[in-house]
Amino acid sequence: MKFDITIWGEARDVIRKNLVIFTVAVAALLLVDIAIYALKPEVESPQLPTYIVGAYLAIASHMTILRNVSGFTATGALPKWAFFKFCMRGLAIGFVTMIPALLVMIPLFEVPEIKAASQQAQYVLVFSAVLAFYGLAMLIVLSLVGTWLPSALVADRSSLKRAFARGRKTFGYVTSRLIVGPGANIVLFFATLFLLPGQFSVATRTYTIQVGELKFVPFDIVMNGLGYLVWATGIVLVAVVLSRAYQLGEARLSEASLQDAELKQMEAI
Repeated sequence: MKFDITIWGEARDVIRKNLVIFTVAVAALLLVDIAIYALKPEVESPQLPTYIVGAYLAIASHMTILRNVSGFTATGALPKWAFFKFCMRGLAIGFVTMIPALLVMIPLFEVPEIKAASQQAQYVLVFSAVLAFYGLAMLIVLSLVGTWLPSALVADRSSLKRAFARGRKTFGYVTSRLIVGPGANIVLFFATLFLLPGQFSVATRTYTIQVGELKFVPFDIVMNGLGYLVWATGIVLVAVVLSRAYQLGEARLSEASLQDAELKQMEAI
């Protein structure tokens, strides 16, 4: 099975078909951030709404590839319990990937060079190392069992073992596409995050608009909006890769089963 369109090209088409839900997802999370900062700047943005909104966007993207259904109607076309299964499988993959990344963090603080650094430098060094290790672990896990996610949406009742089987058939495909797709997207974001602020003066970055007791920092709002835009694009890219890998894996497994059956018939003659 071959696909005639690149990952970025297909992601663009998926975003176009799901433009409303894509825009609503980014705008909703940005508005929540703005409201939280204006009312309680010391409070962190809640993670649960972000995960739920991301799940809706991911499901719409998967369904566009797998069932040619897009937008908010995609969730209505899901089999019973598919949304719950998808979310639980996503949490399971994230949790399994996070464990080794957190275990790496503990011994890093005992490295002499890191212990001798300042507290801020320690944080940056450890965070960078853990983030890199987490990214590598996520790449491997998604390449092996990432098709477990789209399988929840088509109700094929395939097990985790079947996902491993698909992963063995599509490991190279998924790894390379995740690197040139979501991987490049993340690198571009971090490059922008570290390079863009330096192009503006401190006055511009800290300029605050006060409305009564509420405070708004336009530069932070723009950067948060950019972050959510990259985040949403990354979700679509991952969905495109995993959905295509699911289709490719099933095709290759079916082909292998057919070849085995033909071989057994030839041996029986």
